[in-house]
Amino acid sequence: MIAKSIIKLIDEAIIPAVALIVGKMLGLFIVSYFLHLPFTVKNNEILWILPKVSFNNLADYVKAENYSNLTMFAVAALGTLFVIIRAHFFHESHIKPKLHAKLVSMNLDSLVAPSYHLYHQAAIWLTFLWLTVIFLAISTFLKITYPQISVTAFIVAANFSWVFAMDIEKEVEISNGNI
Repeated sequence: MIAKSIIKLIDEAIIPAVALIVGKMLGLFIVSYFLHLPFTVKNNEILWILPKVSFNNLADYVKAENYSNLTMFAVAALGTLFVIIRAHFFHESHIKPKLHAKLVSMNLDSLVAPSYHLYHQAAIWLTFLWLTVIFLAISTFLKITYPQISVTAFIVAANFSWVFAMDIEKEVEISNGNI
């Protein structure tokens, strides 16, 4: 069972990891384009697959980095929010019968998810969300990211974790027969 869960977690981690990398890079290039920040792209010597982006001065780098960090966090927060909404409203064990009937009539019953699937997804998205918060905190400590971004990210991540914990509590009560 543990091996199956680990494989499921790895499987669930692919899409969020790619989404965060793409979000970070798109944020960097979009900000550079709209704010007219000149940069160069070179091959990286250490990790040859990843590009090395260089800016002309530190101020341009800090501005681009802040917006790309914000974009990366937004991607992590939106993915986590999607999973939490599914866990809270479309969870197989406690979906309201009226909503479930409406989803079936609209042929959208695939939105209803079992605990096994939801909890693996939520664990991965929350992990990536908190890793992003830690990255932002370190970046703030190094004076690259504005403190407001890190504080906001922490508050959002803490609230998402709390809402998900409430869903787990509801699931435990249902399995114990208290509801």
